[in-house]
Amino acid sequence: MNANESTTLAFSLGQGGYDVAFADAVESQRQYCDKHGYRYICVSEPGSPLLGRENIWLKPFLLYGALLKNDFVLYLDTDVKIQPGCPAIDQAVSDQNPIGVVAGHSGRVNAGVILARRNPQTLSFFAKWVASLGRPIAARHDVGWGENGHLIRLVEKYGIQPIDTRWNNTFDPELDDYMRHYTGPLRSEYSFEGESKDAWNQILKDLENSKEMDPVDIITSFAELKKVYQRSAPEELFASFEECWEAIRELVVLSDSPLGTDDTCGDRHVYVAEEIADSSPNAYVVTLKDGLESALQAKNVTTGVTPFWDHSFRQGDILHIEWIESLFGWKVPTQDQLNQFEFRMREISLTSPIVYTAHNFDLMPTYGESRNRLLQMMADHGTMIIHLSDANIAPYNEHHSAIQGLQDLPTAVVPHGDYQPYFRLNAEAFQDPALQTDKIKILVFGHIRTDQELNFCLDVGKELGEDRFQLIFTGAIHPDIIHWKETHHFRDEWDGGARRIHFNVPSEQIISLVSQCDGLLIPRFDRLNSGVQFLAFSLLKPAFVPAQNAMEEVQKRAVGQGIYTPNDAKSAAEVIRQNYEGSIVAKMKLQFDTNAFNYMEQDVWAVGLAHKIAYERAAEYYDRRKAVRAE
Repeated sequence: MNANESTTLAFSLGQGGYDVAFADAVESQRQYCDKHGYRYICVSEPGSPLLGRENIWLKPFLLYGALLKNDFVLYLDTDVKIQPGCPAIDQAVSDQNPIGVVAGHSGRVNAGVILARRNPQTLSFFAKWVASLGRPIAARHDVGWGENGHLIRLVEKYGIQPIDTRWNNTFDPELDDYMRHYTGPLRSEYSFEGESKDAWNQILKDLENSKEMDPVDIITSFAELKKVYQRSAPEELFASFEECWEAIRELVVLSDSPLGTDDTCGDRHVYVAEEIADSSPNAYVVTLKDGLESALQAKNVTTGVTPFWDHSFRQGDILHIEWIESLFGWKVPTQDQLNQFEFRMREISLTSPIVYTAHNFDLMPTYGESRNRLLQMMADHGTMIIHLSDANIAPYNEHHSAIQGLQDLPTAVVPHGDYQPYFRLNAEAFQDPALQTDKIKILVFGHIRTDQELNFCLDVGKELGEDRFQLIFTGAIHPDIIHWKETHHFRDEWDGGARRIHFNVPSEQIISLVSQCDGLLIPRFDRLNSGVQFLAFSLLKPAFVPAQNAMEEVQKRAVGQGIYTPNDAKSAAEVIRQNYEGSIVAKMKLQFDTNAFNYMEQDVWAVGLAHKIAYERAAEYYDRRKAVRAE
């Protein structure tokens, strides 16, 4: 179908003086529409003072209303100038590719130009965009405020490929473009004169207020948008508000019924808020995924951070958070992101249990005061805390005694899981001169985070001496401990003593590295667990751990030895020596016990089954608590 034979509407938003500031660009839009026979409107009716900058949500609402009334729709920011040679809209979108968006200079989709052809996919897409108002959003999609971040999220979710940059050029002044968007790098090219300049100066003055917004009240916001929409959308161009609302109501209003089209019915569905693939650098999460899929069936398990932020949770779903930091891309969250996290936790808890695994005593140190706030949110809205050992429960509760209600949540204990997934990778050799000696090689593997850990290991090396033992460090070290120039020096210049390679080891080389060593020293103090302990078990290597929390309990259960007094280098050195002074029979028994522990308690099936039991308990507790609150 030719666009000229169908109904096409182009519109822009000129609220707050933007239509005056960019009058030349708006006129180019009008001329383009006149040339191709499109209807055009620059909406300049006032927005709602209560919505503030979030009046921008009128854009997706108008776009959805326009699609219900027209075959083709083109949205344009007022600062988009259309060149005389710009092609017709139907050259950019088709029934096979009905949504046209362009990546901006950041590589992410820019919401300043949007082309759409009406079909079921576009109606679903833009309905969900409208319904995103006030919803939390993952850090990797967030642009700080407004609707653009949710457009980025949905483009990724629907697998939409951006079209030619010429349709929305935001960064290249030399490009022979169709539409030049005077934003970001190109803003300085736009010429403001006379009335246009006065309007622009007033806009800049109005924008001096912070971009930070208070948490959005969804129902109030839609009530305000209704007023703005009704006075901004002529009936001959846009569907009525009631017609739009009829289609998106179930996407906006929370209920106990399914809210989306991608929910899984039948068996309980678990959403693990962690990005997991066979190539994940942490094999723990790969074992977790394998275990859950074996115990619950793959169709009932979804992994990834995105569902935490945008999935419509329903009765029967369970959210499992492994690391809170993952939800923020392991970056320090802004105050706005903290508010969104709290909103999302409260929202999910209305329909579904939230389970949290306590891997560490605390969240990342860089989170500062936000750590307690995040854990308080977990206490307020969570259902169960999973621990990797009984020995961790009391110390964890004592450590967080200031978090009200956290110690009152029910707990479950699940196995840590082995590191067999490393064997799936295309193995590569780890080569280093220190591995070529005949000495007993003691590996310190993983991130060294404190001076205490580093100095303890070096002291253990001194106690062992260099005649018989070779101490080898691999893994990153915190930059506050050693300057980066020193880390390069230690790696490049080895004097025959402790071998210090303070760099991460590629996942493909871990099997080779650990296989060439004789044991692993774990300098983790005041920690709940250490995955390095299970890495050693997986490769049948002795692990030497401090007498603390899960590390001590697991070591006793697995092999009954290899435990030293925390922070005591002499104790650790003596434990290591004793291990290598035993007979060949003792060493064989140690390997047998380790192997039996791996496949009786750490096996994939054991991990999955323990989680399944924990989820069932969490669901029962959640239902009981909900029933009590309803009385």
